[in-house]
Amino acid sequence: MSNLIVGVFSDEAQAIAASHQLIELESYGDITVYEKVIVKKDAYGHTSIIESETSDGVRTLSGMAIGSLIGLIAGPVGMLLGMITGTLVGAVAEADYLDFSDDFTEKVNARLQPATIAIMAEVFEESPDFIDRAFRTLGATTVFRSDVDYVHDDFEDEDIRETDEEIAAERARIKSANATEKSKIQKNIENLKDKRRMRIARLKEKHEANRERRKTSRGERKKVRLEKRISRHQTRITELEEEVKKLS
Repeated sequence: MSNLIVGVFSDEAQAIAASHQLIELESYGDITVYEKVIVKKDAYGHTSIIESETSDGVRTLSGMAIGSLIGLIAGPVGMLLGMITGTLVGAVAEADYLDFSDDFTEKVNARLQPATIAIMAEVFEESPDFIDRAFRTLGATTVFRSDVDYVHDDFEDEDIRETDEEIAAERARIKSANATEKSKIQKNIENLKDKRRMRIARLKEKHEANRERRKTSRGERKKVRLEKRISRHQTRITELEEEVKKLS
């Protein structure tokens, strides 16, 4: 499942260590990190970026203003950054991502107080245990998680789904690969993630170009989005019930 993960820390060194832990977890094949940033709110409430992982790789930015980087990040991480800084509030309202903006963002803003640091990442994870355990061991005061499938409704197509399947297959291979094979697999995964980012960026441009036309169908689109989420949860409930029956 693709999730938007936010871990809040009171110490910058702890947040950077947690970021490195995500890289390590990915190297084991436990998760896939699609996008990642570390943001810091100083004592005056100003927010800046101190590390990012985009198509340019992991970069240490040492307090770069969010506005100078936000255009490079598509998808839910960029959307969350924009909403936290107020630069995307109007766009989000027009897209009608009310679940995302009213609930998740308020929780993050409430916890991202002055003199705190947060890791924000879009990840694929089979279980929340890997990241939760790593973050809390390294001193995270809070870990938030939100399903991002509905965010991708407008930024997803068959190409992205196929790329995600290729990444999943490569991630599964890592678990049994030797050191030489792992290096090749990880390089291939990075190339696939770059392909995915570029495709999402192109879809984002198309999405923006069609904004006026989409305004007339916002209510219907939100209804479909919610119905899809209900269906996913019902499927998961059925799977859990089957597991319970096997244990009975």
